[in-house]
Amino acid sequence: MGIQTILWVLLASQSISTGEYRVRRERLMSEHADGIVLLHARSTAAGLTDHGFKQDAAFFYFTGLSNQPSAILALDGPARESVLFVPEAPPSFGSRVEGVSLVPGKSSARTWGLDRVVSWDGLEAYVKDRMAHGVTKLYLDRSRRPVPPGNPDGLWPMAGDKTLWRRALEKAFPEARLESAAATIQAMRWVKSDAEVAVLRRVAEASASALLAGMKSVDVGVRQRSSEMAVVAGCIEAGAEGPSFWPWTMSGPNAHASSLTRSFYDYHHLDRTMKTGELVRVDVGCDLGHYEGDVGRTVPVSGAFRPEQAEAWDLLIAAYQAGLGAMRAGITRAELAEVSRAAVRKAQPTLVSEHAKKAARAMLGGGDNVWHVHGVGVDGGEERLPRLEAGSVIAFEPGFSVDDDAYYLEDMILITETGHEILTKGLPYTAEEIARAMK
Repeated sequence: MGIQTILWVLLASQSISTGEYRVRRERLMSEHADGIVLLHARSTAAGLTDHGFKQDAAFFYFTGLSNQPSAILALDGPARESVLFVPEAPPSFGSRVEGVSLVPGKSSARTWGLDRVVSWDGLEAYVKDRMAHGVTKLYLDRSRRPVPPGNPDGLWPMAGDKTLWRRALEKAFPEARLESAAATIQAMRWVKSDAEVAVLRRVAEASASALLAGMKSVDVGVRQRSSEMAVVAGCIEAGAEGPSFWPWTMSGPNAHASSLTRSFYDYHHLDRTMKTGELVRVDVGCDLGHYEGDVGRTVPVSGAFRPEQAEAWDLLIAAYQAGLGAMRAGITRAELAEVSRAAVRKAQPTLVSEHAKKAARAMLGGGDNVWHVHGVGVDGGEERLPRLEAGSVIAFEPGFSVDDDAYYLEDMILITETGHEILTKGLPYTAEEIARAMK
C-alpha cells in the first residue's frame, strides 16, 4: 500500500466533521418535531466472512459512529435533544470486547457532539417519561428492500433488523404511535455535502480501478470466482477496505436480471466457467471511508464482441451518452429515460443486425427499469427520488437482454446545477474501447 493510498484511508475517516453530523440530527429533529426518532445501530458483530463491521447506514449517517454496536440514537423533536443509549462491552469468545462501545458520560457526548450519552438500560424509562409528557410518536427508519421474516405468518419474525426493532418497540410501548422517518432520511441522503462528495470521489476512483482489474481477468475457461477475487484484490490495492458488495462477475445465463439475485441464495454464488462467445456482467464497487461504490460494464469473454453484439452494445452506449448529456439538476428520472429512448429511436433505421434491432426494441420497452437510476452513498445502492438535484450522486445503470446475451453498464455520477461529472473516470465505453482495455 503506497503513501497516497494510506493518505486516502486517513482522509476518508476524517473528512466529515462532527459538526456536520450534528447539523443532520438537527434537521431530522426539525422535520419530526412532534416525536422522537429512534435509530438502532447494527446489533450483531461482523461475520467471519465479512471484510469488516458495517454499521447500520442510517445510524452512521446521523452519528459518524462506525464501530459502535447496538446503540440507540434518540432524537427528541420537542426537547431538541440528541441522546445516545449505549450498551456495555459486548461478549465474544467468552469475554468482553473492550474499546468498541462508548462510555456513558459528558466526555463521550462532547467528543461526538451529542447532548447526552447514557446507559441503554435507561431507554425504556426515558421513552415512558416523554410519553407521559405528551410525546407519543416514535419515528423509525425502514429497510430499503423487503426482508423475509424467517418464519411463517403468525409466528414472531426472526429476521430483518428494522422489523425486529419495530416489533420490540410495539411490545414495550403499546400506546405509542409508530411512524416512518424514512422519507426524510431518504431526501437528506439524496443530496450529498461537499465532504461526502470528497469521500465519494475516492470511492469512485478505487471502484473504477477494481472494475478494470475484474475486466482484465475475464477469459475463456476462467471461473467467475477468479474474477471476483481480482475485483476484491483491486479494491484492496486501491486503498479501500474491501468490496462494497460481493462482486457480480456473472457470465452467460447468470448475467440476466432474472438470474442475478439467485446468487444471494447460492453457496457457489452461481459460479461457473466462462465460455467463448458469452458476455459477462462485471458489476462491482469498493468500500472506503464508510461510503460504497457501484460501477460496471458488460465485457466479452473472448476479448472482443461479435459484430452483432458490438452493434447492440454501441447502440446502448449512444443512448447512455445521450442521457448523460441531459443530466443536470432538475431533470426527472422519467425525462432522463426518455432522452435515452429518443436516441435509440433515432438510430433504429441504421441498424443492420437482427440482434441489434431486438436490442433497440428491448431498450424502448420495459419502462424506466431499463434506464435504472439509484443513489450512491453510505449504501452503494441507496434509494432515489424522482428528480435529480445538485449534489446528488447517482448510479446510472441501464440493462436489458437479447436472446442469450445480457447488456449492462454503470457509472457513478455527481449532479451539478448545470450538468454532471462522471466520478468513475477513465473507463471504456464503446465495444472497441472495451476490447482494448481487456488486453
